[in-house]
Amino acid sequence: MGDAMSILENKARVTVLCVGKAAPKGTDRLIRNLERHGINVDLVIKPRHHSIGNTVLETTTELDAQLIVMGAYEHSKFSHDLFGGPTTDVISNTKVPVFLSH
Repeated sequence: MGDAMSILENKARVTVLCVGKAAPKGTDRLIRNLERHGINVDLVIKPRHHSIGNTVLETTTELDAQLIVMGAYEHSKFSHDLFGGPTTDVISNTKVPVFLSH
């Protein structure tokens, strides 16, 4: 998020999406940091129905989001090449710009 802060500060609203049963530890700190920068933040927690990447893309469509900001390639290159991952799913199928940071 730090890499994208200059972009996010110019948005009317930012949605933090957590895929799973609950927001991971530290999400509240992330939200407070965004709010300190004057960013209006919504937290959305979505259960994983399909892949994480597909859940991100479905939520992007539901919210009519104009940009996706996400971390990239959390697993090893071998694992990613063998099994794929959320980053590949999102960048291969998105209809909006994606800001990736690794």
